[in-house]
Order: sequence, then structure tokens, then C-alpha cells
Amino acid sequence: MNHRMLAAALVLSAPVAGFFASGCGDDEEFRAADAGTFEGGTVLEAGPSPDRDGGDAAPPSKCGNAAGAPQRLLLTMNNTTTSEVAAFNLADKKVDGRFLFGGRLGQTSSLGSDPYVVEQANDLVARMDAKKPWEPLATWSVVGDDKSDGGDPNAQPIAVVVPDCDKGYVLRFNRNKIAVIDTNKVADAGAAESYIDLSSLLQPGDGDGLVDMTSAYYVASKKRIYVLLGNYDRTTVAPPDYALICKSTKASIVAIDTTTGQLVSLGGTAPGGGIALENYNPVVGTPMAYDAARDRLLVFQGGCNTDAGGGAAGPMTKRAVEEVDLATGQVKTLVHLDDKGFPGSFVFVDGNRAALSFFFPNQAFFWDPSQTTLGAEIPGALDYVAHDGKGNIVGGRRSTVDGGAVVDILSVPFTSADGGVDAATVQTLGQNPFTTNSGFLGGAEVWPRP
Repeated sequence: MNHRMLAAALVLSAPVAGFFASGCGDDEEFRAADAGTFEGGTVLEAGPSPDRDGGDAAPPSKCGNAAGAPQRLLLTMNNTTTSEVAAFNLADKKVDGRFLFGGRLGQTSSLGSDPYVVEQANDLVARMDAKKPWEPLATWSVVGDDKSDGGDPNAQPIAVVVPDCDKGYVLRFNRNKIAVIDTNKVADAGAAESYIDLSSLLQPGDGDGLVDMTSAYYVASKKRIYVLLGNYDRTTVAPPDYALICKSTKASIVAIDTTTGQLVSLGGTAPGGGIALENYNPVVGTPMAYDAARDRLLVFQGGCNTDAGGGAAGPMTKRAVEEVDLATGQVKTLVHLDDKGFPGSFVFVDGNRAALSFFFPNQAFFWDPSQTTLGAEIPGALDYVAHDGKGNIVGGRRSTVDGGAVVDILSVPFTSADGGVDAATVQTLGQNPFTTNSGFLGGAEVWPRP
């Protein structure tokens, strides 16, 4: 089962003990208007601040420009009714700014020339300032009108792909249509311009009626957005164990031609000519990695439980990282992970450097993608990992110390993967970047992207 789904079902059923944490230095804070909560079904009023820095704000225009901006780690904390993005300056080791928004699910999605925040519980997408990624320039509501009878009340946007700076493709986990927004407009909860319907890609045996969009990646040389569909049946997730039972459906990768805005066949066996994958349950919100040198996509799969009879959960299977060769459409499992906890995050640097994190138990590992086994374990683990482009893994770890929640911002050099990993190699860059640590970490990205 996906970690965020599990968190919503279990962790957030009761508040986690925490304490108020002061910032790591002088910082700016942007707070979305507190107009309601996810439980109440109220869409929060969030959007551009008319006078963010004491002057008129320039509207979004084509691509944002992050030139001269320091590299920051964008960490997200999801609390019971609110969430928060903290922009931690990796050079100065302090928080430069924060963005607070309503709802207990959300994260950053910075896959192009601009940083975005997807407010998953509120069905809002916010384009952030490229130089000050805690300040929203515009927001769009992607709730749509395509909720099915008995379906989830929120559409849950989970990623934004912006191939040309004028148009953004918003994946919605709880719907079968991709929302298309005009990212060049100044909008305050503006509406989507159009939608791309993926409902024809629903597979037989998928009882929840959803294709389960989980992530996407734009490959500019091909002018295609590759979209990863989970195609799992959420109706199997139920008490007492909330296990996702393996079904006959297949995760798949489909493609959108950005010159036409239409789905195109990849010549695969999945509906619409999609490429069917070998494993099950891709991690929601964890981006696929694109290895340009080998023209392949890498997918982190959470796995499923075999059916022990009567819907009871049997052993874990199909937890793995696999590759999709875009030239041939061939699929291959690179590393089997059935003996590990549920996947947390995955970062790919190049054909020999990557890292993965896991929940329950919390662990993190280096991984050489040319090998079939994981590399050295990172002492103390990280909840979410990213990389700084300078040879280091960076990320966040939430733990409990003396009954209180503590969030550490950590850095570990890739050179440690060659057998030199011990506690001394894990450097603490900062601590407690959020105004409250009572929830769980929801993601980590480095911006500007290395």
C-alpha cells in the first residue's frame, strides 16, 4: 500500500506527539488563508499575494528564472489539518522561507523550470517563485467535475509536468483525467483549460474504476510526457491489515505527444499501447527517473501481498525497481526488494549512483543501478532523499527524541557507498525547519534542480 494512503488511513487517525520548533534563522513565511479543512470538504483560499514584498509582483511569464538563487532543499511536512514547505538553504544552512497551506496532504513538484506545490487535500496547484520558492505566483483548482458516484471527494493532484512553460499537465490520483492548466496566466484558484481523459485505459479486474496516475516525466528530445499508471485495485485495502492484494492488472507507462496533446501508442500490450510493467504498486508522488544515457525510465514499485485466501494477506511480492527501455519497449527488473520496508523515495543521479529510502522499518541505501543488489546502508536512514549535484545525498529524517518530534536535515557523500559508511559520514546540516513537527515528512526536492 502507498505510504501516503497508509498515513491517511492509519497515522493521521490520531495526532502524533510533537512540539513547536523555531526556525533555523531569519526567514520569510507565506501562509495560505485558513478557510477550512480537508475533513470539512472546504477548498482553502490560496493564491498569489498582491503585495508579497512591499511592491507589485511580476506575473508569471513563460519560464521562471532561478538564475542566482541559492540551492535549497524543499522539505514538506504534512500535519493533521495543515501542511508546510520549508526552503532550507544548503549553503547558509538556514531556512529562507516557508509556505503554509491547509490540508494534511501535499508536496512540491519541481520537474521543470519552475517549482510547484500540489495541495493534494485541497485540489490546488501553486506555481512558486523560481527565486523564492515559498512565495506563490498563481494557483489553479483542479477539482474538476468528473467525480464518479461514490468516488473520493478530492481529486488529489500529485505531480505537475510543464514541458513548454505555457502548459502544465497535472496528474490527479483520484481521477482518470489529466488537468491541463495555462501556467502563463496569473490565476487565483483558476480553472483548468482542458482535460485529457485516460478512462479508456482502465484494465479489466480493476475494481476501483481508477487508472491510478502516480508520476510522469517529460523527455524533451521525444516531445513526450511518459505517465506511470498504477492500475491497482484499491478495493482490496481494508481493515484489519490494510494490505494491497495482488491482482491481475499491470502497472503501465503511457505517453502524451506534447505537440498534439494526445495519447500515443508505445506499441505495448497494455491498453492504449502502453508498456506493461513486471511489478506492482508504483509509489505515488515519487517521480520516475529518466536515464538519458541509456534512454530508459526507472520505476520504484511498492509491491503487493499475495492472496492467502478469502482476501487475507499473504507474503509480499513484486516490490522492486525496474527499467523500461524506451527504444525497444523492453522491461526488466533491476533489483528485487521484497525483504525491505515500504518504499519512501528514490533519487537517481546517473547509471552508477542512486539512493532509496524505505518505511516500516525506516532504512535508506545507496544503490548502483548497474547492480542487482543494494549498496551500503545509510546509518540512521532518511525519510526522503534528493541529491545536490555535488556528490551528496541530502534529505530529511523525522524521529522522536525524549518524547518530542525532531526533524534533521542530513547530507551523506556518495563516496561513502564504497564501504566507508558510518555515523561519522552523515552530516547534520540543520534541525527543525518547520513551525511544527507533529506530522510526517511528505517529500524532499532540491531547487534549483542540479
